[in-house]
Amino acid sequence: MFGPGFLLRTQADHLTAAGEMRRISLSDGSKVTLGPDSAIRSAMNVDGRRVELLAGMAYFEVEPDSVRPFQVVAGDMTVTVVGTAFDLSMDADTTSVAVDHGLVDVRIDTSAPGENLGAGQWLSFDQGTGTVERGVREPAQVAAWRDGVLVAQGETVAAVVARIARWQAARVVIADPGLGNQRISGVYNLDKPLNALRAVVGPHGGKVHEVTSWLTVISRI
Repeated sequence: MFGPGFLLRTQADHLTAAGEMRRISLSDGSKVTLGPDSAIRSAMNVDGRRVELLAGMAYFEVEPDSVRPFQVVAGDMTVTVVGTAFDLSMDADTTSVAVDHGLVDVRIDTSAPGENLGAGQWLSFDQGTGTVERGVREPAQVAAWRDGVLVAQGETVAAVVARIARWQAARVVIADPGLGNQRISGVYNLDKPLNALRAVVGPHGGKVHEVTSWLTVISRI
C-alpha cells in the first residue's frame, strides 16, 4: 500500500526531507527556499506563473514581471504578487503568510476581494474554525527559520509544534487536543528541536516524551 509520502513525491517538482532546506531557482528567475519536510510544484508559461505549496513551508523571492503575476496556492489560501519576498507555511490546520518586503494580495475565498499585506504584516487562516488573524512583526523576523530561529506570535501550540517537528525525523503527536489549541508566543532555537518543543508546551503543562527514535508524544502527563 502506498502512503501519503509516495503520493506527495509523485505530485511535487521539489521536496525536502526532515531537517533539510533547499534553495531552488525557478525558470522565471524567482528563488524559493524550501523548508524541511516540504514540497512544491510549479507551472510557468507565457500566461502566468503558478506555484502550489503541497506541504510545509517556503520563502519566495519573486522576480518582478508586471505581465505575469506570480501566484502561490496553499490549501484554501492564494497569494498573488508581481515582485516581492514573503514566507508561506502550512502547519496543522493553519496556513499563514508573512511579507518580508513588497506587497502581496491574499485571498481565502477566490470569489471574494483580496487583502493587501505589506512589509512585516502577516495573516493566518485556521481551516478548522474558519478564523482569520492578522498582525505585524519586524520584517527581519519573517522566515527567520532559514537562520535556525522560529518566531511565533499568538499562534496555536499545534501549529508551532508542527513547524518545529519538521526539523526532526521522529513523528510528533499531540495526545491532548486542548493543549494543541492553546496560544503561544516566543522565539525558539531550531538547532535543538526537542528543547524547542519543551519550551513551547511547557508553559501550558505539556511534556515531551520520546517514545522511540521515530515517535515523540506530547501530553500533559
